Amino acid sequence: MTTDVQAPAVASHHERPRTSRFPLRLAGPIAAALAAIGMSFWSALNNDVTYALGGIETAGRGGVSVWDVFIARPIAYRLFMTLIDGPAGGEGVTRLGAVLLAAGVAAVLFLGLRRAWNTRVSVFVAAATGLALIVAPPWHFLEPDWVAALLAVLAIGVGLAPRSLWLGALLGGFAAFLAIAVKLATFPLAILALLLLSAFDRRRAAWAAAHTVGFAIIWYAVTRHFLPWETIWLADQAGLVANSPIHHGVEWHNIHRLLVGLGDVMLLSPVVAVAPAAAVALIRRTGRGRPRRTAAVVALLAAGLSLASAYGQGEFFMYHFAAVPVLAAGVWAAAFVLSPAARMPLLVTTVAVTAVSFVLLRRPPEWRHDNVTVITLAFAAAAVLTAIATWLNHGRAARPASATAGALALIAAIVLANLPHAPLAFSGFNHALSNERPADAGYSELRRRIGPDTPVLYLAFGSVNHRLGNPTHCRYPSPQWVQRGTYVRPVRSTRSYADNLRCVTDDQGARYLVWQPGWFSISRSSVEVRTALRHRFDCSPAARLPAPTGIVVCPAR
Repeated sequence: MTTDVQAPAVASHHERPRTSRFPLRLAGPIAAALAAIGMSFWSALNNDVTYALGGIETAGRGGVSVWDVFIARPIAYRLFMTLIDGPAGGEGVTRLGAVLLAAGVAAVLFLGLRRAWNTRVSVFVAAATGLALIVAPPWHFLEPDWVAALLAVLAIGVGLAPRSLWLGALLGGFAAFLAIAVKLATFPLAILALLLLSAFDRRRAAWAAAHTVGFAIIWYAVTRHFLPWETIWLADQAGLVANSPIHHGVEWHNIHRLLVGLGDVMLLSPVVAVAPAAAVALIRRTGRGRPRRTAAVVALLAAGLSLASAYGQGEFFMYHFAAVPVLAAGVWAAAFVLSPAARMPLLVTTVAVTAVSFVLLRRPPEWRHDNVTVITLAFAAAAVLTAIATWLNHGRAARPASATAGALALIAAIVLANLPHAPLAFSGFNHALSNERPADAGYSELRRRIGPDTPVLYLAFGSVNHRLGNPTHCRYPSPQWVQRGTYVRPVRSTRSYADNLRCVTDDQGARYLVWQPGWFSISRSSVEVRTALRHRFDCSPAARLPAPTGIVVCPAR
């Protein structure tokens, strides 16, 4: 196998851990990593994930197959969530399944990196990358963009691990294809995986890219033939993302929003602020001339691809940046082990920005929103100055910085968003929400009152479905198209809207209407929707059942 990344030189005798002390040196980082993972279980699954789970669960209980249900996510992601959710259900079980899967992917990454680097480097990089996935910010975790990042890491691992070039290319290409299948907008992450794979073995990466294209073409043809609604939904969904550059091209407004979003990511995951310095350290150690220029180009392309999905979607929600902390953690770990001269600058800067982020994340939402510009500029300046210092410091005598201290600093820079009461975003959408688990708020009582197996019609966001759990016979368990039709009039002319409308107009055996007025405005819906609901359900104040705050429950007539 040809490799462009060489193993580091053997460390001097005072850096070699003695065999008897090895477990002791690992005790601190292992304990900290386990504590960070345990802390992540304290955080609630975000509403986008419970929306998906609620739709799959309640439609499934109503007899709708995962192949036919609509949750604004492709079939590949729906199948993934069905696998993760499992028959037992429960958020703890779902999270545990994802944690075990991410740990397995990290193990595969280690096996792949071991073919290019020594065990010490491979362990550190794979562990850092896996932990960044497991302890991802709550609004990243289990989103399609997070799953795509997971699959991109898998593509690198399985692409390198087999001795056979052809097997590695086949498996790497398949994993990269899956990173596209879970969400079309995440295709830059598949390219990112292939780019990083090429840094180790260009031939494997080229064949993996060819396999990725082949799998994508086959998947499209099979899906279009056997699941035609998938392509209909995809086309109609694209029309809903009005801010995407696919509609209006490149605009400064969106570039500004991208930079502000990146600032939010740096504050939630401070390792991102130190990643430029880590990348500089890796570039400096490649030597002079063409290798250094190639490394610099790879670094710039990798950074751009990690942000491309967020920019392309044009909404700049935090989970659109899910791959950024994962890439940053891997780059940081590689630089810390491979570049001794960079260890102390990386360590000091990481500790400093993590401490500042911890304080800033505890500020009131209004203060964070009003001061985001100056804070983002300060963090960006720190990132640039640290990168410059790292470049200038290369080759000089380095003060010692232990791997244990580095591991602890990295864990602290990853776990911040999972600490109690941490916000879901620093200043952007959902910045006023935190990661606490929601209280039951009367859903158990409502379920007992109407009966847990009683079919209902939901006019609510899917997280309500997840909390209530009653079955629905509608393939649109959270009726996005009818809901969007209340304020985006062109939606009413789509095939998706017409199909969704049948759930409202046809008698499908629903004995109750579960309505979330804050999400679905009946008064702004079409005459056809209002008439059908009035004929099917009695929503007069006297007929309504006691329900959780923000929910109206109307019996069928």
